[in-house]
Amino acid sequence: MTNDEHEDAHDHDVSYDDTIAHHPEKDDALSTDHGERYGAVQHGAVRRASPLSGVLKIAGIAAVVVLASATSVAAIAAGTLSSAVETVHIGPTGRPAVTGAAALEGAVDFVLVGSDTRQGQVEAAEGVPEGLNNDVTMLVHISADHQQMTAISIPRDTVVPLPACVDSDTGERHPATTGMFNTALERGGSAGGLNCVVAAVANLTGVQARFAGIFKFDGVAAMSSAVGGVDVCIAKPINDRYVGLHLEPGIRTLEGRTASAFLRSRHGVADGSDLGRISNQQVFLSALARKVLAPGGTLSNPVQLYQLAHAALSNMIVSDNLTSADTMVSLALTMKGMDLSRVLFVQYPTVEDPADVNRLVIEPEAAHALNVAVQNDEKTTLSESALGRGAVADEGSQSTDPTTPTTPTTGSPATPGAPTTSVPSEAPSALPSSITGQAASEATCSKGSG
Repeated sequence: MTNDEHEDAHDHDVSYDDTIAHHPEKDDALSTDHGERYGAVQHGAVRRASPLSGVLKIAGIAAVVVLASATSVAAIAAGTLSSAVETVHIGPTGRPAVTGAAALEGAVDFVLVGSDTRQGQVEAAEGVPEGLNNDVTMLVHISADHQQMTAISIPRDTVVPLPACVDSDTGERHPATTGMFNTALERGGSAGGLNCVVAAVANLTGVQARFAGIFKFDGVAAMSSAVGGVDVCIAKPINDRYVGLHLEPGIRTLEGRTASAFLRSRHGVADGSDLGRISNQQVFLSALARKVLAPGGTLSNPVQLYQLAHAALSNMIVSDNLTSADTMVSLALTMKGMDLSRVLFVQYPTVEDPADVNRLVIEPEAAHALNVAVQNDEKTTLSESALGRGAVADEGSQSTDPTTPTTPTTGSPATPGAPTTSVPSEAPSALPSSITGQAASEATCSKGSG
């Protein structure tokens, strides 16, 4: 088996995380109301209630009971999940100042990792990889005014300086070195590897993440099912025997193991490279963002939020400040109502390594521009030709409804039904044209491999 084939045998994926808030004040209010109504004897004439009035009252009481019960059950279940989730300390990040029904204040940075660990996972029968690699790594930056999100995918094959890191399993301290970015996770061992990835991201970008999480093998499969599947456009057939994926052109609803295989696929997309896979993942993530952020979407649906939380927490290792259901809700709410043209998915700029065609190195000027933009919390846009190797514009999509105040960042049409939050007055700056990616407002298709 070649190195590429071995890598394809255990590629993994990543996605976004949300959950549901519990509002105990609702339970208290219900209890107080019950005492005031029924705790004292009432005097005076009693009017005879009509049959319809009685039915309506019974229906109203039933609705209140069901709502209160559902809230309590969800809160108990969320608390149970929070107590069982695996955690890692990633540094002196502290707990968020605001939790519950309010979004986190200020800018938020977090690192999401897709790992190849299959411990306790359904697909463990496919074999256990030799190492624990961060094959998918994303730095997600949400601006201080919560008007823009930028998700930066760092290619796994990029050769970068890796900071010193302690293996939490053995206690061994690994000195600073130069190596492939996807080896950062294994340098910290099964318990502390997330800390090493966060440190590697900070070393590369100058951004210290406040939160972090690792999605295990089944994570995206479970989460895609929790939102009822994700509608993805396929331009050309995708056939990848390494991940068992076969998709014909058209709009396909991806969920479960099919969604997982789609995000892992390399040989079924474009030129078969990891860069092609990243832009293919961006097609999926943009479609997911449109579904989650749409009016009446997942962020507005407490039941779906809890289902998403269950799927995420059951398949994640998280930083120890992210185990609370309230904190996860606060994190999710930083994106509620965000304009889709301000939700950017970009690839960290790289070029082919002159010393090895199978490796990448940083493109310094573009990387510096991206780093500074995130560090300074600047609003940014992508060029009109920004789509990566694995994505193409969806030529058959409809143009934006003129009544919807969205401003796509590139020439591709926006998806109808986008949130109607006004675009901030601050004029965005254009990222270097060599940086590829897309906005969630763009209708795109997976390129496939024909």
